[in-house]
Amino acid sequence: MSDRAAAVRPRPWLVLIPLLVGAAVSVALGVFGSVHEPAGEVPWQRPFPSIYAMKVWLSLGVLLLAAVQLVTALWMYGRLGLRRRPWLGPVHRATGFLAFVVSLPVAAACLWAFGFETYDARVLTHGILGAMVYGAFVAKVLVLHSRRLPGWALPAVAALLLATVVGATASSALWWVATIGLPK
Repeated sequence: MSDRAAAVRPRPWLVLIPLLVGAAVSVALGVFGSVHEPAGEVPWQRPFPSIYAMKVWLSLGVLLLAAVQLVTALWMYGRLGLRRRPWLGPVHRATGFLAFVVSLPVAAACLWAFGFETYDARVLTHGILGAMVYGAFVAKVLVLHSRRLPGWALPAVAALLLATVVGATASSALWWVATIGLPK
C-alpha cells in the first residue's frame, strides 16, 4: 500500500479526537458558566421585550433550522427516496451556519446572565445540554473536515449535535412555551 493510500484509509479510533476536543469545549463552557458571576441581564436582547422572549424565539428558530438540517441531510444521503438536487448542499450549509449564528446570542445570554445553574433537574439538564451543543458543533466541524474517518462518523456526530440542540431547546424554550406560553 502506498503512503498516500495509507494516509486516507479510514481510522475509526480517530473519531475520539474530535469528540475529546468537543468535550473539552463543553467542559470549558460549563466551567465558565459556573465561575462567572451572573449579570441577570444582557444588552443584546433588543428588539425582544425580555431576555426570556429573546431566548425562546431565537431557540425556536434554531430548532426550525435544525429540522431543515435534518431533512436536507437525509435527502442528500438518499434516505428520503427523493432525487438529489443541486441546491441541497448549499441550503444545508447555509441553514447550519444560520442556526449556529442565531444560537450565539442565546448561549451568550445563558452564560452571561444566568451562568450554570443547578437548582432543579430541568435547569441542570438544560445547562449540560446547552454546553454540549457547542462541543458537538466543534466535533462535527472537525469530523466534516477529516479524510481519515469512516463514513459513519459524520452522521453519528451530526446526530449527537441534533440531539443536544433538541434537548437544550426542549428543556428551555419548549418547556417555556408549554408552561408559560409564547412570549409576547
